Amino acid sequence: MASIPIKWSSAAENDIAQMTAAQFGGTDPRVYHEYLVQQYWSSYKTYPSISQATVARLRRGAHVGGSDPNAPDHITVAFEWKREKYTVHIPTGR
Repeated sequence: MASIPIKWSSAAENDIAQMTAAQFGGTDPRVYHEYLVQQYWSSYKTYPSISQATVARLRRGAHVGGSDPNAPDHITVAFEWKREKYTVHIPTGR
């Protein structure tokens, strides 16, 4: 299966430092987050806004709220290429 390289922001690293595998059904938080990114990329990699991406930057670990205070639990990811980026919220399903 093809994949996209993932880089972690310091904010996302700090977020998951506070998380445990128990919060993700027994899966290591880093593995869980990276799995979500790869699944999203696999599903949407042909979309124009994502097809050019050369890296996925995990900007924030799993959280509720954010720019929309009512947003359900999600991770924030920027798909980046050259000097462009497309940011998405990927639901965690927790």
